[in-house]
Amino acid sequence: MLLDATSLPAEPAGVGHYLIGLITELAARAELELHVATRSRVLDTFRRAAPAATLHATSVRTRPARIVWEQTGLPLLAKRLGVDLFHGPHYTLPFLIRGPSVVTFHDPTFFTNPELHEPAKVAYFRRMAKSGVRRAARVIAVSQYARQGAIEYAEADRDRVDVSYLGVDHKRYRPADRADLDAEIRARLGVRPPYLFWIGTIEPRKDVPNLVRSFEALVRDGAPHRLVLAGHRGWGVRSLETVIERASTAERILRLGYVSEQEKIALYRGADVFVYPSIAEGFGLQVLEAMACGCPVVTTTGSAPEEVGGEAVELTPPADPEGLRSAMERVAGDPLRAETLRRLGLERARSFSWERTASETLEAYVRAASPRGH
Repeated sequence: MLLDATSLPAEPAGVGHYLIGLITELAARAELELHVATRSRVLDTFRRAAPAATLHATSVRTRPARIVWEQTGLPLLAKRLGVDLFHGPHYTLPFLIRGPSVVTFHDPTFFTNPELHEPAKVAYFRRMAKSGVRRAARVIAVSQYARQGAIEYAEADRDRVDVSYLGVDHKRYRPADRADLDAEIRARLGVRPPYLFWIGTIEPRKDVPNLVRSFEALVRDGAPHRLVLAGHRGWGVRSLETVIERASTAERILRLGYVSEQEKIALYRGADVFVYPSIAEGFGLQVLEAMACGCPVVTTTGSAPEEVGGEAVELTPPADPEGLRSAMERVAGDPLRAETLRRLGLERARSFSWERTASETLEAYVRAASPRGH
């Protein structure tokens, strides 16, 4: 079978971690002959992660060029290889692909909250996600929230939608064995305790400006913490910069930009609280990663982070700065509550793994390859 990993950027986030985790586990399955289409600049990533997979590299570099290659070069590659199954892991399928296919649907917010995305992406993914779920033999949704969104908004046949949660690498994402090594990493980044932590691509749906406002109120009430923000600059970042510039706590806010996986893990482990106030999210992998590292989590209701965290996280409504401030105070200001969430989070995170994701994905492949796709 052929899996399209050409959407993986050089510095992975979100769906990129899904691709790496899934392909690593699928490549280790003896029952599957796995071919992976990837871009030349990330070829070494998959060589290290999935040495048993057969890799097919393309030199496309820009997003428009990748989309064109997906619709032209990818069907030709599938035909040349004679694959019996194709997996599009990022909403879309090539129009000319032949034979059974599987598509992964991550997030319905292109339909439900278009104002939270770049207009060009909304137009593209609304059309292509509907087309993908209509033509796929099976649809994989990364949460029950995503599954319901695929059915309601992308018009997927509910009998063809499987749920396969994302996973976490427990060999790496776990409480620290050597706290001193983590402390050295944080010191190199200029991070000093106590601090609250957020990581992700900075874009409107992450609601980071309200996190800054809530943090400012928390500090006014006497909290000793700093706020550490890490991740790529997305679109709409200027609104966050304006809020930080005007904040009375600006000197306590540290923006790190993109950090390595080792740095990210050290930041999770050292934080008093990981705060993830997304307005809506198809999964929220950071919530799972933080729990696996033993970091108490505050996140929002109404979408997948609530589903992922369950009773192991402190919840607050989205887009509610005062509610977020109160939730952060309940955890950061109460060592007993923080320890309870740490323990519950570790326990809950154990049920999520990339091995499980791969097994459920393989089950979807088997259903897709059957005569009726069931």
